[in-house]
Formats: sequence, structure tokens, C-alpha cells
Amino acid sequence: MTEEEKEELWLKNKPRLLRENKEYQEALQAFKMKSGADWLLFAIPVAAGIVFINSVPITPEWLLWIATVGVAVVVFAICVFVKSLSLSGRLPTEIEKDIKQQFLKQLK
Repeated sequence: MTEEEKEELWLKNKPRLLRENKEYQEALQAFKMKSGADWLLFAIPVAAGIVFINSVPITPEWLLWIATVGVAVVVFAICVFVKSLSLSGRLPTEIEKDIKQQFLKQLK
């Protein structure tokens, strides 16, 4: 069996294998919004944008708005990064890689 055939088989069976894997499903659930603290992922960037727009004296208003959106996006990325650090266990991509290796090993 060639590598291309193995890859094709993996792509065909991937959704089923991921759906049946308990560890993968638990890792996906960890990224869902479950608590009030998770909603801070949205509140903190909005608050940072409001503070920024009210405290930074940028003369062209359009530049101020663009900078505010940039600050909010960066703060959101930092919040998501901090949340990912607080998650226990492995990332779904790591688990998927292991499932694929096991599947390809079974084909041999």
C-alpha cells in the first residue's frame, strides 16, 4: 500500500476515528465557553479597547479606531493564550496526530 493510499484512507476514516476517541472529544470540550470566566475572553479586550481609545491622543480619528481594534485583537489573543495554558491535558492537534499514527501503524 502506497503512502498516498494510506493518506486517502486516513482522510476517509478521520471523522469517525476522531468522533470515537474519548480523549480527543474531551480536549475539544475544554475549549468551549462553560463559565463566566470564559466570557472574560471577550470582556477584557473590549475594556482594553475602551481604555485605549479614551486615553491615547491620536489626532486622525480613523487611525485611533484602527489602533483600538488592533489593541483589542492583541489583548484577545493574549487572553486565549492564557486560557490555553490553563487547560490540562494535550491539545486536540497533538491527539489527532497520535490517532493518525496509530491508524497508519494498524495498516501495516
